[in-house]
Amino acid sequence: MADVTETARADRRLTPAHGPVVVRVLHILESSPFPILLVALVGVILLSAFAPSIIVGDTWLTLVAGREVVDHGLPSTETLTVLGQGATWTDQQWLAQVVFYGVHELAGIRGVVLLDVTLVLLALSLVTATARAGGASSRSTFLVGLLAVLAGPWGWTIRAQSTALPLYAATLWLLVDAARNGIRRRTLLVLPLLVLWANLHGSVVLGAGLTVLLGATELVRARRVTPVPLLLAVTAPLSVLASPYGTKLVAYYDLMLVDAPFAPILREWQWSRPDATTFLFWILALLAAALLAKRRCRGRLTRYELLVLAVTFVGAVQAVRGVVWFALAAAAILPAALDGVVTRADIRAPTVNRAISLAAIAGLAVALVSFLARPSSWFVSDWPEDRVQAVREETRDSRTRLYPTDGTADWLLWRLPALRGRIAYDVRFELYDRTTLDEIVQYNARRGDWRSTLDGYGVVVAEGGRSSRAAKSLVAGGARVVFTDADVTILLRSGGMTGR
Repeated sequence: MADVTETARADRRLTPAHGPVVVRVLHILESSPFPILLVALVGVILLSAFAPSIIVGDTWLTLVAGREVVDHGLPSTETLTVLGQGATWTDQQWLAQVVFYGVHELAGIRGVVLLDVTLVLLALSLVTATARAGGASSRSTFLVGLLAVLAGPWGWTIRAQSTALPLYAATLWLLVDAARNGIRRRTLLVLPLLVLWANLHGSVVLGAGLTVLLGATELVRARRVTPVPLLLAVTAPLSVLASPYGTKLVAYYDLMLVDAPFAPILREWQWSRPDATTFLFWILALLAAALLAKRRCRGRLTRYELLVLAVTFVGAVQAVRGVVWFALAAAAILPAALDGVVTRADIRAPTVNRAISLAAIAGLAVALVSFLARPSSWFVSDWPEDRVQAVREETRDSRTRLYPTDGTADWLLWRLPALRGRIAYDVRFELYDRTTLDEIVQYNARRGDWRSTLDGYGVVVAEGGRSSRAAKSLVAGGARVVFTDADVTILLRSGGMTGR
């Protein structure tokens, strides 16, 4: 009786007199407190404790490439690095890079971090909304969503991929909705999303594939050719090429997805073997398998949703970089299946739920205010300026070349634009042939004649402090330490001014 009374009171509160927007907002606050709490919790964590940690090497690559496009136009040939000089550079992610660079020019690194957090929270909001629209409880949406967030934390770092996260989530929402309720006019919105996505990140291939999958699934279900599913199945693959690079992207995707020569040296491109990095991904995958093994749970999902989980799981197993896409798909789809086990419905307590939602939003607002009050130096505290100054001093001569580490290359390129064309390599490993990659690996592993790799480079950034093997060996060979800390040592080599 108490529940009925509370519901009646809620219904009297949410009347058309309040306006449709107010009614809708109040309904969300009172019916989905835990998804709101999840989004706010992730926002608080990213804006406060982990803001410096989401700035990684790919962050600087994104900014460097954005500056390159703004200053020199869309690239077709590599000019930034020595080892890649003259190679074909198809900058598929150009628009994402320009966006991040533009935000940096307007609001500095603080604005870049805030944009990334906003994109992550928008994606998380969309996948939890997809779960709720499919009938999942607020409780199950929170539980699966939390595990999904933890399963692939590297997916929330600042890089071009961040711009694809909300587009992927929106695409999932449109496709899953169509599978549940039938293809509608709004389902076709997936096509312009894919066109935009095609200029932001290569994961558009996944979005196009899932769209084709929906079209094919609906055609099989209908047992006849119907125009909209056919349109989706035919047009989605073409949208991948909707870029200034056009058909040149075919070779790019072949390199990146079919036989990437750099895959053996990058953990993110290797299969997700069980280890500390992928532990929570496998927990999420085991949860999915356990739920889908039960008919009453599996029966809550459409055939298309099951296929999406299968496709994204295979992608996640094939490469660590695919975990984030499976995690978001699981957050959108699995909560309804979990309700098949945890059958108790959400508690009808609109007042309490609204209080939880408003408290979560208030907490996020406080975290944002604190974030905005932080000094700019806090965001780059993991990137000491002393290292930049040391490199700047030793590379004033325009003939001096620099051999960096993977982690410092794009950061130094960003901070010292004069290194353009004088730095050995950066993390765009797709630009380098197998011989060059083997050379880089040999140097990093200190195998064979690794010192010869440095011929022609006057300044070297070596991993580790002064007592590291690389630093000690280079000093023994005549190099002089100009800077050292716990993580890197910068050395000046005599007779290494110009190219090999």
